[in-house]
Amino acid sequence: MNITLQRTTLMVCVLAGALALAVALVTARAASAAPPEPINDSFTVEEVCDFPVLNEATGKGKLIELPGGRAVGISPGLRVTLTNTEEPTHQVTYVITGAAHVTELGSGDLSVVLTGRNLLFDPNIGMLLTIGRFTSVLDLEDGTLTPPTGKGRVIDVCDRLA
Repeated sequence: MNITLQRTTLMVCVLAGALALAVALVTARAASAAPPEPINDSFTVEEVCDFPVLNEATGKGKLIELPGGRAVGISPGLRVTLTNTEEPTHQVTYVITGAAHVTELGSGDLSVVLTGRNLLFDPNIGMLLTIGRFTSVLDLEDGTLTPPTGKGRVIDVCDRLA
């Protein structure tokens, strides 16, 4: 399975999400025995909140391929600082050490089950910190996420940075 995760869709994996599906553009073919790779990335996310958000992430991450069209994105020690670039004093820092369990669906889309603490961002849902167990679907054709559903807490990061 060859999964490409775009920054504009998911920090989940970050990548939070996975995605985390989203700290960096990742194509996975790594052996599962290899340790997570260092992440030290900075980029600006636009069209998700009503203002651009500077995303500065440090820690480690890895996408592990599993049999049956599945993969798990992990992010041990991943910390992200998010800054409203129009109001730089409006800033938050989160530890997003959750996992993104990704399964390829028959439609070609990806089912993403997020466990732990994950950051998701997409123009369709905004920017959300999820804490718990949530499911979302990533449409690979247009790169959008469905709003997460599940159990736990969801924090609207755009509201926190406004």
